[in-house]
Amino acid sequence: MLPQPDPSATIQRSRFSRLGTLYVLALSVIATVAITGQALIQSHLQAQRSDSRVVNVAGKQRMLSQKITKTLLYLEPLQSAGERQTIVTDLGAAFHLWHTSQQGLQYGNDSLHLPGRNSAAIVNLFHDAAVPYATMGEHTSRILQLLQQDPLTPYDSLRGAIVAVRGAEGAFLQGMERIVAQYEAEANDKIESLSRIEYIILGIVIGTILLEFAFIFRPTTVYVSNTLHQLMTSEKNARKLSKEIGELYASLEKSYEQLSVVNQPPESPRLLARADRGGNVLFLADAFVGQVVADAVPSDGDLRLSDLFAGIGEPGDWMDAVIDTVSEGNSWQGELTLAGPDGTTPWMDVTITPVYEQAGQVSELLVLATDITLRKEAEHGMKQKNKAEIERKINQQKFRSVLILEGQEEERKRLAMDIHDGIGQMLTSLNFQISSIDVGDTVKAEKKIIEIDHLVKDVIKEVRRVTFNLKPTVLGDYGLQAALNVFIQEIAKLTAMKLTYKSEGTIERLPENVENNIFRITQEAINNAIKYSASPQVDVTLSQTDSDLVVSVRDFGKGFDARSLKDRNIDIGSGRGLFNMYERTEYIHGRLEIRSEPGHGTTVFLTVPLRVKTLS
Repeated sequence: MLPQPDPSATIQRSRFSRLGTLYVLALSVIATVAITGQALIQSHLQAQRSDSRVVNVAGKQRMLSQKITKTLLYLEPLQSAGERQTIVTDLGAAFHLWHTSQQGLQYGNDSLHLPGRNSAAIVNLFHDAAVPYATMGEHTSRILQLLQQDPLTPYDSLRGAIVAVRGAEGAFLQGMERIVAQYEAEANDKIESLSRIEYIILGIVIGTILLEFAFIFRPTTVYVSNTLHQLMTSEKNARKLSKEIGELYASLEKSYEQLSVVNQPPESPRLLARADRGGNVLFLADAFVGQVVADAVPSDGDLRLSDLFAGIGEPGDWMDAVIDTVSEGNSWQGELTLAGPDGTTPWMDVTITPVYEQAGQVSELLVLATDITLRKEAEHGMKQKNKAEIERKINQQKFRSVLILEGQEEERKRLAMDIHDGIGQMLTSLNFQISSIDVGDTVKAEKKIIEIDHLVKDVIKEVRRVTFNLKPTVLGDYGLQAALNVFIQEIAKLTAMKLTYKSEGTIERLPENVENNIFRITQEAINNAIKYSASPQVDVTLSQTDSDLVVSVRDFGKGFDARSLKDRNIDIGSGRGLFNMYERTEYIHGRLEIRSEPGHGTTVFLTVPLRVKTLS
């Protein structure tokens, strides 16, 4: 007969399913409202982003029109060409900005950040102001043209245009007043509209939360409270039952232990000895006689159980504890070492169990033992291995710290020498050259200035070289490909060795710290080739696959046995440079491979995944 489904479980699953559906639905409503509201708000904000700029520019148009009229009033019949030229410059600048702003307000201007999106009302207002605007523009442009052709143009030739501009200014100002007022009104309308949208969204979110509380959270709280009460009751009953089962298992285990002692075969564990209830040895198995020190037997011939084992501490206290344990009907169990000959101490898993007389008294003690020496030795070996591994890691970390400190100190020393021997000497020479200039002797002074010019250029080159060695700016600005190209060109000028650089395919930009480490690894590989390879040529190749960036540095020199790099993590003799290369490679999750044979050159391959983990 098939088991029937539990109706209460079906009802619970249905209830949880319904609550889950309502909860997901409520969250979806809130998320939809939030996303929609954010989209609407961002849309309004984007539309209002340029409103203040538009109002500001429109307001300045009134000031600019007044400035044009005021500048024209500076024109007088009797003026010099210089005075007229100053007026033309001010008038031209004001007119250009006035005309550009007016066109930008109507049709848009990227440089002035004017969108040119106007409502129909503003378009009509611009249309109303078009006539005075055109009049002012036409006559101002004519005045500028006449004055630019001849700054001393007679005032009578300009009078008509000036009067026309002044006559149109009032109508233009009134038109711009209405335009600015309309811009401000429309901006306020947008703000009020945005405020209404925010209130609507807030109302929808609060309403949804209240509905969730009424139809989801409150019923769920009641249901969970009842369920917890039932669970606590069930847990109390389960603990009681578990305690009873534990007592039964303890009783059963004790019975099994007693049966195992009675029915224990003599081989595993084997019988080591028998003793009376006082702990005096009555019998010692032949298999263990050779493993017990003969000197352990006292001179009086009485041998106690404590004499069979080493490392007990206080034999008397141990014997008292064993006798007390077996007197209570229990077996004593523990791991001890035999007092073996020649200092050997085989480990035994020892069980001392009582044997009873018919009257229920303990008649003697059976000592059963299992040889666990191999297991103990394995545990000891594992501890020693773990201890050695920890010490190796500590030493390796110490070595890394020492190398970092030494590297920093060497870098400071090299930088100080570059500044003192290079830049410092040049600046000293420059100071001497400048102080020796005799302004009275123009010929010698000119020669000195030429020498100083060359010396300043040399100082600039030296500063660039020093800063490039610290960190090439081209690496951060243009990437690894350009940085390697510049570095190889610069280093080629300082060595007789031929350096070639080839870049294959489009090289993708990587995070800055990854590119820095790749550059330093490649730099170290090139420097090693120049210092140690005695090669006529070094080839550097940068390439990219679908998943990796690969850099290879190859020389054709004397090479070395690459197997000597096997212990590079802990062997200081392998070189600080190689150590740093491996450390940087591990830091960027790359792979560094060095192939070399004596007399066949060396090739360094660096492979870095394009999608590396984030580095801190």
